[in-house]
Amino acid sequence: MTVDSNDWTCRLEFRDGWVDLTAGTGLNADDKATWARDVVQSFNPMDLVASKESIEKDLIQLAHAAEKNQAVLAAVFFALGGAHYATFDVQIFGEDDVVLTLAEIEHMLRGHKEIASEPQVSRVDLPAGTAVRLQAMYQSKGLLGFGKRLSEAVSYALLVPETSDVLLATMNWRAIEHSDQLSAEMDALMPTLRFVPLDAEGNPIADGTPDA
Repeated sequence: MTVDSNDWTCRLEFRDGWVDLTAGTGLNADDKATWARDVVQSFNPMDLVASKESIEKDLIQLAHAAEKNQAVLAAVFFALGGAHYATFDVQIFGEDDVVLTLAEIEHMLRGHKEIASEPQVSRVDLPAGTAVRLQAMYQSKGLLGFGKRLSEAVSYALLVPETSDVLLATMNWRAIEHSDQLSAEMDALMPTLRFVPLDAEGNPIADGTPDA
């Protein structure tokens, strides 16, 4: 999957179990339904424990959520059987001539109002650059404001080279009993992140030359 900006793109290599939600964003209701149906048709029906209709509804809701978050890339990680375990999205932040430091980005991430306990924060050296990694539990209000919902998330924030942009990649889940597996999945995904510059016509430049 790829993420595009005006003068750069990024790529991530998703392993088996991931579904691209980005393909379902920006569509009207009928096209979203068709997209979700096509995705479910690609699953092995012998593995499904959830109904096709419920998975299609889930996919449509997740695509809507990605649009609401203004995600430039979104994906969902499915467990065998058709239940989604985690969602992933990439958001781009930045203002012209305002260059943030990793310390400032860490401060912003720590300040999220729904963080329920002291987060685990570290610096991680990725092929794409040094990232702030933050893992935390989050507590949000339930339906109609009643009750509390607990979730966990791992976020990676990187400075995009030669720009003032910040890339924020976040994977979140409510299946807390699978936290070790899911955080490991995120940590395996992020080293595949690559930034690729674009030429004046918007074509990716690889090793100094436009892609064929």
